[in-house]
Amino acid sequence: MTTKNKKVKYARYQAETIYIGESIDLKKVQEGVRQYSYLNRDDPLVTKLLKDQYAVLTKFGTVTFWNVPVRLRQQFLGEVRPYVKSKRGHYPYDEDTKVLIGGGVEKVTFEKVYSAHLNVEKIKIISYVLSQSVALERYEDDIESSLSELEAVVDNLKTKGKALFSEKKLLKQIGRVFSVKQTTVVHLALFDKPESIWESPDLETLYNRMSSEYDLKVRFDVLDKKIDYLSDISKMLMNFLAEKRNAFLEIIIIILIAIDIVLWFIPPFPVVAGYLMKLFD
Repeated sequence: MTTKNKKVKYARYQAETIYIGESIDLKKVQEGVRQYSYLNRDDPLVTKLLKDQYAVLTKFGTVTFWNVPVRLRQQFLGEVRPYVKSKRGHYPYDEDTKVLIGGGVEKVTFEKVYSAHLNVEKIKIISYVLSQSVALERYEDDIESSLSELEAVVDNLKTKGKALFSEKKLLKQIGRVFSVKQTTVVHLALFDKPESIWESPDLETLYNRMSSEYDLKVRFDVLDKKIDYLSDISKMLMNFLAEKRNAFLEIIIIILIAIDIVLWFIPPFPVVAGYLMKLFD
């Protein structure tokens, strides 16, 4: 007599991460938004909205919703928005995965995470990796935009020796590059591993598997190289502007000297000069 394998019943969660701003003040969120339960006090911050519905916030500007319907999402985002820096109406950066709990399975794919059980620490780790991926996407987009803006300037300098842009416009482009670099460097810590994994081999394994699935290490290395490249371009353009200003000042000085010489030989300057010389003899 044979027995059929029973189909495993999983508790299912839909985890979706969205980018809402440059940073979130987690301490002020806890102080100002008091109607929810906070399951921890550090980063990432796990908030219990309703039964089996969570919102996980990171200090680098992401929120991960676990089984949260659209209406409650909008309500929660409206409540935390005052504590978000550099917010917009909408950012096009998001990441999602299905989390299946039960059956004694521990496995990670690009679209699903299987785990034997779920606790606050696992919610934090899964949300953190999704958040890192979303934040990386934001910075990747910013860097690509800056590279595209400067591509025409570099090509013109290489082929024609001219920027073909006004100094004001060129300075604005350099300013945007420095802004992207500063923002990225300030938040490089977001690519570090969360501290909680050092206390648990299981959590570290979960983090490493998810990090590998989302290519976090490779994407970060590419981003880091592009930041260095942008920095080199910015220095080159600053040197170009400095040389351009110096050349302009030299031309002005030459023109003024020439005018002074010409005025010396044009009346009434020589007559007046002769009169003054006789007056003081």
